[in-house]
Amino acid sequence: MHLNTVEGAFAVAAENLAAPYLGLFALALGATPSQIGMLTAFPNLIGNILQIPAGLWSERMKDKRLLPIVGGYFARSTWALFALVPFLVPAQYRVGMVIILATFRILAANIGVPAWTALQADLIPRSIRGFYYANRNIATNVCAFLATVAATLLLGISFPINFVIIFAGATLLGLTATYIFSKIEFQQTPPKGKQVGTPFSAKVRSFWGEVGTQKPFRNYVLSSLIWNFGVTLASSLFVVYFVEDLGGAAGSWAVFSGVNLATQVLVQRYWGRLADVFGQKNVMLASGIGVVVLPVLWWGTGNTWFPLFIYVLNGLAWGGYNLASFNLILEITPDDNRTVYVGSYNTLMGVATAVGPLVGGFAAEAIGLRPVFLGSTVFRALGLYVLFRAVADTSQRRMEFRDLLPRGRSAGV
Repeated sequence: MHLNTVEGAFAVAAENLAAPYLGLFALALGATPSQIGMLTAFPNLIGNILQIPAGLWSERMKDKRLLPIVGGYFARSTWALFALVPFLVPAQYRVGMVIILATFRILAANIGVPAWTALQADLIPRSIRGFYYANRNIATNVCAFLATVAATLLLGISFPINFVIIFAGATLLGLTATYIFSKIEFQQTPPKGKQVGTPFSAKVRSFWGEVGTQKPFRNYVLSSLIWNFGVTLASSLFVVYFVEDLGGAAGSWAVFSGVNLATQVLVQRYWGRLADVFGQKNVMLASGIGVVVLPVLWWGTGNTWFPLFIYVLNGLAWGGYNLASFNLILEITPDDNRTVYVGSYNTLMGVATAVGPLVGGFAAEAIGLRPVFLGSTVFRALGLYVLFRAVADTSQRRMEFRDLLPRGRSAGV
């Protein structure tokens, strides 16, 4: 468990050193709002198409670490290509090359996600998942915050030297994370035997027939489809609004990312204890309300300092939602075929998170950014409502407003 946390710290540091600033990198190369949408959409769509085959494949593997390790090395080596390849092509093709590299990076990384998620379920007992992942998230978010501080300083260097250094650092940190993961010993579930003579299409149909009997999983997928479409409808455009409409500096955006991560560090144990007592769904509903109002705050801001407050709320809300949503997917997927369930879930979410930024990017060019922000709020609220109405509460314990207060929570426990 400790080594699993160390691996996560290096992985998250690598991701936060570079990934949040790909939009800034593309803007510096001349990207339009629709291209910024594509930078999010294409990786989300193409990057998830192999998750179901990867899940089926990993179910037959004796060592399920193989796909996360191979995919991790390929994905994290791609950061080095960002520092070089876009500058080897004519200027008009540079943004397109960034989109291609970003898509390949996510594709390579995601082939190992179903197996990685199943391995986490094997490693961490269900009774302490809220506590464990809260503490793991504290460690990873501290490292992410340090990476964000480094990125803030590096972004002050002249372009493109700043991004060359950032991408090189992300490469080293990411490859280190993959190496550490390869050293973790998991007590894995036995591999399934190969079904001789059964075509892949028949296996997929059989699996989807099984999904039809898993009502909690189907309802959660429905709510997540609406939610993720609403989230990605506007999330990639906040940086465009900040830089181009409000006149904010790139370095300030890194500061906001740091504030977001610092807030998440502070609230992880708070949300983790609530999740262990009242269940994952209750935490998602409580924290999700904060996520719903974030685009409205962006819609209403007219200066470059108010986003600082937005990102405090962002860290508070997403810190709880991400923690609980990960634990909930572990709870509602059956132990048998979990990697395939996770793969199918991520594939469907890839569609939602691809359509969202594409629609948002083209809508922003047609009607402006701020109406897109309001649309994002509507879909986020609808997704949260479907979660409330359709997804069962696995804890069977009702959480009231007073339980969100430290004193009220202690009394409840």
